[in-house]
Amino acid sequence: MRWERKISKRFYHQTINGNKYSSLLSLLGISVGCFAMVISLSVLNGFESLVHEKLKGFDGDIRMFSSVKDLTFFENINAIESIMPFMERRGVAETSQNQKIVSLKAVDERLFKSFYDLNFRGSELKHNQIFIGEDLSHRLEKDIGGKITIYSPLDQSIGLGIPYKKEFIIAGIFKTKVLDYDDRFIFMTLDDGKNLFRRKDAIDGFDLRVDTESSIKAVKEDLKALFDNKIEIFTWKDLNRSLVDAMKIERIATMIILSLIFLVSTFHLASSLTLISYQKIKELGILRVMGASGNSIINIIVNIGIRKAGKGMIYGTGIGLLVVIMQNKISFIKIPTDIYFVQSLPMEISFSEISSIVIVSFSFIFLASFIIGRKISKINTMEALNWKK
Repeated sequence: MRWERKISKRFYHQTINGNKYSSLLSLLGISVGCFAMVISLSVLNGFESLVHEKLKGFDGDIRMFSSVKDLTFFENINAIESIMPFMERRGVAETSQNQKIVSLKAVDERLFKSFYDLNFRGSELKHNQIFIGEDLSHRLEKDIGGKITIYSPLDQSIGLGIPYKKEFIIAGIFKTKVLDYDDRFIFMTLDDGKNLFRRKDAIDGFDLRVDTESSIKAVKEDLKALFDNKIEIFTWKDLNRSLVDAMKIERIATMIILSLIFLVSTFHLASSLTLISYQKIKELGILRVMGASGNSIINIIVNIGIRKAGKGMIYGTGIGLLVVIMQNKISFIKIPTDIYFVQSLPMEISFSEISSIVIVSFSFIFLASFIIGRKISKINTMEALNWKK
């Protein structure tokens, strides 16, 4: 009601003039909480988005395990942009000084650069040549132009017990800085893979790229229907489920922990509202005599609480969003490139998360104000009128 808002506004301005520091602390507590949550979530989202792009750049959007040779099956699915056939096998890479168990991936060398989004240096992938990760090159102490012997123990000759070994020249070195990819993977051509993986008589499957992120799930369902659910199909999220779930849990945990800032600030807000209520207890008693209901008293206290802390919610969220926008525009917060794979702190925030921050902070403000308002509304009218400060 309008009269309730007018009275709460008058009480609010009177208490601000009488106790500036108390009002400032209530505003500051909520403001810091909103600011911290906006910045923390935006940084988590920024890194998560970069990691997702790295994973998709390495694995593709969808992986399908099938040895089908007729690619016309894919023509009816318009969302598919490119197809990369591959063969995979665990193997051993060795030099005269070092040895390392690795994941060997044979791909179509003609599509390598266009399909994989990798930061690499070197020339084109060709026959008898390989691409290795930067960490693996350091471990084996080899650079571009160096030679590495590779073999697959699973494809050893029957009877002799000695696997076929092949020497490759390093044509390129890639760097992802995601998981252990730089220390584990080796790319080679399909022909070299067929020659090395002698117990494989066909390709293992296809990595697919689709036009948009929203199309991935639909394409997966279309492929399942196309092959009558007889083949295994995984999205990039399925292939990295543990990492994706860990990032989701991290975001939820961050929101819960930072909500404790709101909890502390609402304790101060509650004590401040209690003090205001007892300062105005006679006025509230007069309102009850004039016919104001208990709910009206609660509404007055809640309005005062929202006025005291609501500005902090707006200021904190606004300043946090301003920092995110400035960071995305001019990248004024730098991070060490030798540790991370970017030069500046990535930040990304969504409207849904901003809405969640506002809802969480407002809920704390409303709950604290409502509890105090309900307590004050139950004070006996005569006791309120005879209250002595």
